Amino acid sequence: MSMRPYFSSGPCVKHIGWSFEKLNRPFLHRSHRSDVGKQHIKSIIERQKALLNIPDDYKLAIVPASATGAIEAAMWCLLGRRGVDIHVMDVFSKIWAFDVQHELKIDSKIYESEYGELPALKYDPSRDLIITISATTTGVAYPDADWINKDRDGLVLADATAAAFCFDIPFSAFDAVAFSWQKGLGSEAAHGMLALSPRAIQHLETYKPTWPIPRILSLWLGEKVNYGVFDGLTLNTPSMLALADVEISLDWVDSLGGAKALYKKAADNVSFVYGWVRNTPGLTAMTTPELQAKGGAVCFYVDKFKTFDEYRAIAKSLADAGKAFDIVNHANSKPSFRIWCGATIEQNDLSELTKILSDSLHELSCL
Repeated sequence: MSMRPYFSSGPCVKHIGWSFEKLNRPFLHRSHRSDVGKQHIKSIIERQKALLNIPDDYKLAIVPASATGAIEAAMWCLLGRRGVDIHVMDVFSKIWAFDVQHELKIDSKIYESEYGELPALKYDPSRDLIITISATTTGVAYPDADWINKDRDGLVLADATAAAFCFDIPFSAFDAVAFSWQKGLGSEAAHGMLALSPRAIQHLETYKPTWPIPRILSLWLGEKVNYGVFDGLTLNTPSMLALADVEISLDWVDSLGGAKALYKKAADNVSFVYGWVRNTPGLTAMTTPELQAKGGAVCFYVDKFKTFDEYRAIAKSLADAGKAFDIVNHANSKPSFRIWCGATIEQNDLSELTKILSDSLHELSCL
């Protein structure tokens, strides 16, 4: 099996046709504060806004530290005026809940589900709400946003790490949406994206939390909202190489035919892998067909395995042979395999991977 060796920090493979040579963009030779640097940064923001169909009256910014930095900036800057409800269904949503409870110390209520399930679709619209649209460590995604009250007092903050560039997101249902480039685009992970609704912007203009906010997370300059960040005046010095890399990825999406083609490719990949899991005795999908994300991660159990060591042993042997890489689920999830099925993955690679895994598990009498 011939593997493409270029991975970002997802770990998600680069798209077909990616090369180091394509990184050589004119703005690499200039500062991010130069006119040409600012122009390209703003272009990258505007291209993503158009691609993802983010409403015209929403603001979009590049922020530090991947989607983690984006969701943390949203929490530290937007929370505190009222209590917050939090939906917890995987490793990362549990982290956001911990930070709200133990770092920000806000009045909070947790709606938690077992891994592979969704929390109860409820919250108090007079309070803020934090959700994870698609759980990267379980494969679960909300089927829609219809349950979110449009006539609400509170803000809705959404972690879209494993959703953006994988399937269509109803941005208008949320007030703050955090995402990054490494999952759906297979691009570099240095920076995150934060989309804010008009309600969120108005909130920034009228309320500032009492807690100290690290400069790297602050959406204010002094006492005023930092509107420049939405025009490419980043909070800190960005990686121009990472910006060149995401430009390559956006060019690739254009070559596919845009968002519709991107989402279809991801959906076909998920359908293929999830179908293989469901039709292979000895394997169990972590979630149900109704809750499985349309694009993104497929997580599953080997019925005879009980520990991470058993999963890691197979994964190591496949990686050492150059046949598959990084297929074990997050260490804080349940022992399982996690196969990323974003659009940068080719279905023939997934076909080969499932054959290799089947053979390896047959040798261990697991299938």
